[in-house]
Amino acid sequence: MALPRALAAVLLLLTAACTARAQVPDAPTAAPPVVIPSVDYYERWANGPNPTGDPGTFPINVWMQDPSGVENGEKLGYALPKIGVDVGIGLWEDEWWWLRQEGLHQTDWRVYVDPTRLDTVLADTAHARNYVGYLVADEPDMNKVYGDVFNPEMQPSAILKAADAVRAKDPTRPTYINFSPWMGTPTGEIGYGYIEESYEEDMRTYCSAADIASADYYAWTHPDRNHTVGAYAYGEVIDTMRKWCGPDKPLYGFVETGHPHTHGEIIDADQVESAVWNTVLHGATGINYFAHSFYTEGRGEYTSILTRPDITARVAAVNARLKALAPVLNAPNLPGVTAASDNGIPVAVLHKQVDGQRWVLAQTDGNKDNPKSRAAKVELTVPVASGTATVEGENRTVPIVDGKLVDDFGPYSVHVYRF
Repeated sequence: MALPRALAAVLLLLTAACTARAQVPDAPTAAPPVVIPSVDYYERWANGPNPTGDPGTFPINVWMQDPSGVENGEKLGYALPKIGVDVGIGLWEDEWWWLRQEGLHQTDWRVYVDPTRLDTVLADTAHARNYVGYLVADEPDMNKVYGDVFNPEMQPSAILKAADAVRAKDPTRPTYINFSPWMGTPTGEIGYGYIEESYEEDMRTYCSAADIASADYYAWTHPDRNHTVGAYAYGEVIDTMRKWCGPDKPLYGFVETGHPHTHGEIIDADQVESAVWNTVLHGATGINYFAHSFYTEGRGEYTSILTRPDITARVAAVNARLKALAPVLNAPNLPGVTAASDNGIPVAVLHKQVDGQRWVLAQTDGNKDNPKSRAAKVELTVPVASGTATVEGENRTVPIVDGKLVDDFGPYSVHVYRF
C-alpha cells in the first residue's frame, strides 16, 4: 500500500505544479518587426516627391485641394504648407484646371496630377518640381462595377496597363493610386465583384500599378452606428495592404479631418491624431488627409483641415512631430522589443536605431473587442539591461530596469522613447 500512496502524492504534486504554471501568463512573444520600405525607393524618380531619398523627409499630403482657392483670406497653396502639408494628391480635372495650375505655379505648391495632363507636365519644364507624380486612379477596386454599370477601364489589368503607359512616357515621376475598403480592410473581399483572376490576385495586380498607394477607410466617422470603430482600423488598412503590395512599396495612411460621409459622424482632433499615429505605428510611410465634408442635407465643403480651428492646430502639431521624427520613422525597424499591457490592450511598437541611439515608439492600440482602446500600464522589454529612457516631447524620463521599461498610457496615446 505504501507505493500507491507515494505515486498518488507525486501525481498530486505534478498536477498542482502544472496548474500553477498554466495560471501564469506567458511572456509576450516578439512579433516580426513592422515592415518599413527603404526611403531609397524614391531615388528612382528625378522629379518625384523625394528625388534624393532624403531620410529627413516624411511625406504629408492632402486629397484634391485647389492651390488657387482661398480660405481664411489666404490661397490654399500658401496655407497648407504652413501646417505641414506639402503636396496635394490630385488637382481636380475639369474646365477650371488651368486656373488651378496657375495657382500651383504662383504658390509653388506641389501635386500629383491626372495622367491626361502628362504632355502638359512634360512641356512645362520651368515648373517641373511642382508636378511630383500622377494620380492614375481613385478607388478602382470599388468603381470597377458601380451599381449595374460595369467599368472595363477600372479592372485590374486595365489599371496596370494604364499605369505602365504613364511610366513609359514619364519615368521620372511615380504613379499613385488610392484604393477603397475593398483592398484596405480584412473583409475587403465581401462585396467585391467581377473578379478577373481571384480576389487575392486582383488586389496584387491593382497594387502593382501603383508606385505609391493608399486606401481610404474612415473608421471613426463610419455611418454604420453598429460598426466597431476605433483608431486600430486605420492601422489594419496598412497591415492589409501590405499583404497585397509587398514589403518595398510606400503606403500612406489615409485620415479624414471632417465629415466624409453624408451620414455618420464628424471626427474630432483627438481621433485625427490617434488615427495618424496608428497608421504610422503599423508601417505607413506617409500621410494623406481627406479634408472634404458632406452632410445629409446636401451641403458640403472641402477644406475642413483649415476651416476647423481645433483640427488645424492639431494637424499642424502632429505634422511637425512627424517631420521632426522623420529620420527615425524612415530607419529600418528592428527586432528585440516586446510590449504587454496590464489589461490585455494590444500595444503597437516600432524599434529603431539612428546614429547609435535606440528609439522605441509605442501606442496603446485596439481591436474589435476593445475598439476604442483603454488606459493601461505597459511593460516594454528592450535590448539593454539598464539605463534611462528620455520620453521625447514630454519633459520626463523613465528608468530601464532588468531590460524592462514600464510606463502609463492613456487610450491610443503615443510615447516616443530614446535611450
